Amino acid sequence: MHGVYSKKVNSYESVLPDYTLATELSGKRVTHFKINDGTEEKIYDNEGKEVTSIPEGANEEDYRREEIKINPDENLTKENYKKAKEILQGRLKTLGVADYAVRLNEDTGDVIIELPDNIITDTILQYLLCKGDFSMQDSESKAELMKKSDIKSASVVYGNGQTGEVTVYLSIKFNKEGTQKLAEISKEYIKVEEEHEHNEVENETTETVSDNQKKVSMIMEGTTFRTTYFGEEMKNGELTIAIGSGTDNQTVYEYATQAQVYAMLLNNGEMPVEYNVENSEYIASNVNKTSLYIAIGVVLGIAVILIIYLIAKYKTNGIIASISFIASIALLLLMIRYTNTTVSIGGLAAMLSLIVFDAYFIIRILNNIKENSSEENVKFITYATYLQRFDVILVFLIIAVVFTFMPEVQVFSIGMTLFYGIISLIISNLLLMRNMLIAKTEK
Repeated sequence: MHGVYSKKVNSYESVLPDYTLATELSGKRVTHFKINDGTEEKIYDNEGKEVTSIPEGANEEDYRREEIKINPDENLTKENYKKAKEILQGRLKTLGVADYAVRLNEDTGDVIIELPDNIITDTILQYLLCKGDFSMQDSESKAELMKKSDIKSASVVYGNGQTGEVTVYLSIKFNKEGTQKLAEISKEYIKVEEEHEHNEVENETTETVSDNQKKVSMIMEGTTFRTTYFGEEMKNGELTIAIGSGTDNQTVYEYATQAQVYAMLLNNGEMPVEYNVENSEYIASNVNKTSLYIAIGVVLGIAVILIIYLIAKYKTNGIIASISFIASIALLLLMIRYTNTTVSIGGLAAMLSLIVFDAYFIIRILNNIKENSSEENVKFITYATYLQRFDVILVFLIIAVVFTFMPEVQVFSIGMTLFYGIISLIISNLLLMRNMLIAKTEK
């Protein structure tokens, strides 16, 4: 058992996330989304209004049944196909999926989606199939009061109660038009209170909601997820909806996941066409585990040889440098793991270059520090070594910054690995190793 763990009742649970591997190392799920060519039945009464079903005992001749295409022909356009692709990409980004690809056939509208294959892949695919519609309706008449086009953005927020409960909220911000609508609606659906005397001595009263209270229903994907009223007039264009609360991590996580799905659907447009999953298959990585383990073994072997060399040549200073070297690698791996940075082949190559980079500066520093060096001499040599080859550091920094903003996960992985690697080198060499060498001179 390795890693950082916390003791549970009958088991140990890791408090660090697993390493996130790019699909080129872990394999991928390739899913074919096909335009739904099916139909659905619609029922209309004798006034032409759509109803969900024919009431029991009613005369069926007073109702009309009609088969309607799920995707009408006028919706099957290249513009809608491109819009659907953009929405799918936005949903994946909002859900925090780092390594994905969305490919569109503009002629048929079919979409191929490549995702990392893990325990949440099926759930993500299910979310991608959602239409993403939203409406606020009168709870009685079902009249539409607001729609998705009135929303600017949505996010998940948390609140802590005095009893230790954590409440998960869905925070919705409306655009200019939506803000005006919300202000007017909140006036009409504001809380109506009734007062009832309950203590004749102190003449105290309690307030209860009136039986005539008008309420609004929040509807997503055709399902009502909250029916409520407004406690005050909503003038700032923001609406915070409580999703649920709990005191244990699992309960809060479930509510947070639910709220995150709502936010994901609200932050991305409504799908103009509906898809079905035609097929989904796992494609194994071209890099087999044996080759990967051999590559890791070679890198570790180089690191071990370097440590032996440092100790053999520089004695006590070599031991100090070896501790700093190991700490640098450990810190880099910890930052990559804790920040869920995707590990790709390019990222592994960046790690190897960082090891060589670190060894180069360590050896340059140790070559200039004598066994009896003073504290000032150690400081001067350490800083001077980095300043003399600042051009190399600058190249690494530029590559790290530029690659970090690249959309391709393989390139992004290189940038983030270099960025965290430079941080780990600064901490291990300029702080840890330098201070340990200084402490040695004071003895």
